[in-house]
Amino acid sequence: MPTNKVIDFRGCEVRPVISDRGNGRYAATAVIIDRAGETRTLGLDRDFADSEDASDEALEVAFAWIQHRSVISERYIRRG
Repeated sequence: MPTNKVIDFRGCEVRPVISDRGNGRYAATAVIIDRAGETRTLGLDRDFADSEDASDEALEVAFAWIQHRSVISERYIRRG
């Protein structure tokens, strides 16, 4: 389910995209468009109990990626 929630963070446009997996579970993805217009998509490999949790987590991962952090809420993101 696309979201209308778009956040400007450090010059990047960040949009969480939440997918309903059924049985009340959700998947999360963050779409980041940087200042140069380049688009990146970051997916989270886990299920969420509600769409708001999924959206919050997608935004947290996107912000960490933009800030070049390696740790997010006691979890690691892989850079490659």
